[in-house]
Amino acid sequence: MKNSFINRFKSKIKINIKGKNIERFIRRIIKNKIEIISLEKIKYNEINIIIYKKDLEKIEEIKTIYELELKRKYGIIKILDILKINKYLLIFILIGIMIIYTLSNIIFSVEVVHSDSSLRSFLKEELKKYNIDKYYFKKSYNKKEEIKKELLKKYKEKLEWIEIEESGTKYIIRVEERKINKDKNNLNKNHVVAKKNGIIISVDAKSGEILKNKNDYVKKGDIIISGNITLNENIKNQTNAEGTIYAETWYTINVTFPYHYKQVNLTNNKKTVFTIKFIDKYYDLFNFKKYKTKKIKNTILIKNNIVPISFIKQKQYETNEIDKIYKKEEAIKEAVNKGKEELLKKLDKDSEILNYRILEKYEEKEKVKLKIFFIVKENITDYMIVENIDIQEKEKG
Repeated sequence: MKNSFINRFKSKIKINIKGKNIERFIRRIIKNKIEIISLEKIKYNEINIIIYKKDLEKIEEIKTIYELELKRKYGIIKILDILKINKYLLIFILIGIMIIYTLSNIIFSVEVVHSDSSLRSFLKEELKKYNIDKYYFKKSYNKKEEIKKELLKKYKEKLEWIEIEESGTKYIIRVEERKINKDKNNLNKNHVVAKKNGIIISVDAKSGEILKNKNDYVKKGDIIISGNITLNENIKNQTNAEGTIYAETWYTINVTFPYHYKQVNLTNNKKTVFTIKFIDKYYDLFNFKKYKTKKIKNTILIKNNIVPISFIKQKQYETNEIDKIYKKEEAIKEAVNKGKEELLKKLDKDSEILNYRILEKYEEKEKVKLKIFFIVKENITDYMIVENIDIQEKEKG
C-alpha cells in the first residue's frame, strides 16, 4: 500500500514509438532491463509505452532507426513542469498572501467611543505611547490586557474601565470615565407635571403630594405630583416631588404603502474581506462563507497603473432584500405595521401602542394611503420648579 502511494509520485513518461518490426524493439527494451509500466498498441508500426523517466537515456541509446516522441509526463516531473510554467503566478500568489497577512495584522484605524471629545483626544495620545495607532502592528491579547491595566493604574482617578476591541484592521476603544461625586446642594424643588395632554394610566410617586389620579384627563403643564405639602389647604412644607407618570396619548399618522414592495435592509452582519480585482472581476481571498446579497465599501490598498490589477480591502455588509407583490388586504396590513414602526421611532423606548383605528383609506392603482389614529401608553413625566415660600413667615401671618 505504501509502495503504491510512493510509485504514484515517481517521475514517469509516455513515449510514442514508430518504426518497422516494433516487437523487436520491445524485446530489446526488455533485454536492457527497462521496466515497461504500460504498453498501448496504436498500429502495426506504432506503440505508446510508459516508463520511468530515469530510463529515458537507455531508450535513446538503443532506439537506432526508431522514432521516439515524448507524449506526456507523470508524477513529480509533471508537478515540477506545472510549477515552472506557472512560476510567475505562484510568485504573485505568494506575495499576495504575504501582503494580506501583513496588512491584516496592521492597524488602519483607531476609534475611541465616548461622548467627551477631550477624553477621546487624551486617550488617543496615551495609546500612541503603546504603539496603538494607525499603521502599527496589532497587539497580542496579553499585551492589550497589560496596556489596559497600566492605563487604569496610571489614571485611576480619571478612568473607570477601558476595553480594546479588535474589528478587522480597526481598534475600537470603549472607555468609561470615573465619576467623582461632589456635594451639590439642589436649592430648587420641583413639581411633577404633564409633558403633554393625555388620560392618566398610572401614577408612581416617590415623594410629594399626588393631585391627579388614574383616568384623570390632564393637559400639558398640569401638576400631577406637587412639591407643596398641604394640610387643610395650607402649605405646611415643600419638597422635591419625584415620580413617574404614564398616560394614554394620541397620534395621527399618514402612511403610503405600494402593492409592489421592494426594499433592501442591512442585517447586523458585517465583515472585512481582502480581495484582488482583475479588470472588472473581484476575487475574494479566504472568504469561505459569502453573503447572498451585500453592500460593499471598497478601500484600494495597492493599485498597478500598468496591469489592470489591484488589491482591495472591502467592508461587506449583509443585506436582506424584500421583493413582493401584495394584495389589497395585505398592503393595508403592512401599511399599519409601517405606521407603527414610524411612530415608535419618535417615542421613548418604554412607550407602547395600545390600539389603532383607520380613519381614512384611499386605494390607488399602485398603492394604498391610510390615515391612522393611534392610542399610545407613554411616559409623560416632566418637571417644573416649585415657587419658594417662606412657610414660617406665612404661618406667623
